Amino acid sequence: MRERVKIIVNPVSGKGEALRRAEEVAKALRTLGCDVDLQQTRQEGDARRLAGEARGFSAVAATGGDGTVNEVLNGLWIDRAAGSPSLAMIPSGTANVLAKELRLPRSADELARMLRDGKEAAWDLGVERGSGRRFLLFASAGYDAHVVHIFHAVRTGPIRMWQYIYWGLKSILKYDVPKITVELDGKKVADDAAWVLVSQVACYGGPLVFTADARPGRGTFEVMVQRGRGRWNVVKMFWSAAMAWLFGGKCTRGDVSFHAAKGIRLTSSDGRPVPLQIDGDPGGHLPADLEIVPGAIRVAIP
Repeated sequence: MRERVKIIVNPVSGKGEALRRAEEVAKALRTLGCDVDLQQTRQEGDARRLAGEARGFSAVAATGGDGTVNEVLNGLWIDRAAGSPSLAMIPSGTANVLAKELRLPRSADELARMLRDGKEAAWDLGVERGSGRRFLLFASAGYDAHVVHIFHAVRTGPIRMWQYIYWGLKSILKYDVPKITVELDGKKVADDAAWVLVSQVACYGGPLVFTADARPGRGTFEVMVQRGRGRWNVVKMFWSAAMAWLFGGKCTRGDVSFHAAKGIRLTSSDGRPVPLQIDGDPGGHLPADLEIVPGAIRVAIP
């Protein structure tokens, strides 16, 4: 049983929906006899700082989208031997990939019971070694990272899924396809990749499944490498991923290969800047050294 729970909420997420849900869950937890500390973020970096102050709590619940969860993750004190807090999510964001992967309940009472009495799963932790950035879901270089970077450069206020679609369609016309060198566990597998997705979850966001075989706890990433050089290849990839979600199976194309790997190094083959996204937020530019740390963090599950 978890008796002390810290809730960190991004109050602008979902146009205030996140704060409302956090308050509802906090009230339900207190009814169940839990000590609850509800903290609101005001600016970027607050969630990370607040998570770093969570020693002594049995769980830290990030309220918002996957970006808020990632920020909390990167501030969380993680020491399995010393009993660091488990990570939890109260979903109220745009994509909510983690919530879908965990099949989290929606009602405040069910979420409160999960936080107090629910189980825990040992989750593999992704780390970009250059920056030290941690991630639970995925990282990628290619078209999606390009869209994430240009969108976040101009966004104001809460994110809506249609905005990603709008910027995706707008940017494809002038998209300059990169060349990415891919090394998996020390072995070069491509020096002309156009898009590389490194994931430990099947769901990508919305009705899209790129890495159907990815599973947290497997001890390896599922790595998708696309080599198609044209802009039309990008469109076909998204169509194939939507069909994989609709009918099951895998995203299959002749210019795509899938690999299991523990360590991935991505570099720009021709020296041009290539953006990186991590858990749906900008993650700098290549080079990137991505590594999986098996069972490094405990995640609250229903």
